[in-house]
Amino acid sequence: MVIYDSNFGAYMCELCMLHYETEELAKKCEAWDRLHDSCNLAIASRSIEAISRRESLNK
Repeated sequence: MVIYDSNFGAYMCELCMLHYETEELAKKCEAWDRLHDSCNLAIASRSIEAISRRESLNK
């Protein structure tokens, strides 16, 4: 179940614990995780954690 993490200010996939700006992306992530028992790189790359990591590497 996708939850809104008020401490993080974003929606979180409960399976992989990644955060997303929209509930729709978090639901896509969770649906993929449940079906394939893995993360989808195209979806995970849109997570807040991935975006933050890319930004920190580009400094």
